[in-house]
Amino acid sequence: MNALLAQIQALQQQTSASNALSPAVSTNAPSGQVDFKTILKNAVDEVSQAQNTAQAKVQAFSTGDSNMSLEEVMVSLQKANISFQGMLAVRNRLVDAYKDVTNLQV
Repeated sequence: MNALLAQIQALQQQTSASNALSPAVSTNAPSGQVDFKTILKNAVDEVSQAQNTAQAKVQAFSTGDSNMSLEEVMVSLQKANISFQGMLAVRNRLVDAYKDVTNLQV
């Protein structure tokens, strides 16, 4: 979640630094431009990694691993849940923005 917020803040700073509108971002964006696809993919990968880590800790705890405490498992599950909720909120905002753009009258 923190990485996603840091990426969003970096985008905001870069956007505010450049006053001119930039052309559409492509998958092979030149240096200096933001590749939205890569940022979004990295954020989804981080959420997936948090969920996989939490699941591995649950599995280790349920098999009786003496190095895994219930507190560590619960914290890991909450971190995964919070990162997923954050990603879900971002997705909902993107869908709303897409709907707004498609409803614009030209």
